[in-house]
Amino acid sequence: MRNFFTRSAWFVLLSAAGLALVSPAQAQEQELAELDRLSDISADEETGIAAAQDQARSGRLLEALATLERVMAVHPRSLNARMLHAYYLCAIDDQQGARVEIDNMDEDDFGEQNLVELRARCSTASREFPASPAAPSQTDGKKD
Repeated sequence: MRNFFTRSAWFVLLSAAGLALVSPAQAQEQELAELDRLSDISADEETGIAAAQDQARSGRLLEALATLERVMAVHPRSLNARMLHAYYLCAIDDQQGARVEIDNMDEDDFGEQNLVELRARCSTASREFPASPAAPSQTDGKKD
């Protein structure tokens, strides 16, 4: 009986280990499927911008920036995507990156007043979005 229990226990442990080995592959497939979905969404300018706004509202600003970058890659003349991208750079507190992007915007395309307002709102943008949870640290807690 003891021998049977030991074999059964090993079988359960090995099965669990096998499932653990499959999980990263399944996770990668899910991530690739999500990237495909985001690529499809960002192919349409309005849908991509709406998706980025939804991501930002839920505190996923880096994802929103990535979505807008995909929109701008497909629609390089998208004024709305460029302006929102600069604003989200402000929101993640990349003031320098946002300033460079805003300074590269043509007043004839965007309007002087819109750019003045964007610059003014940049310093407070980070307070307008919920904080997203911090990513788990990959360090072991030791200091070098």
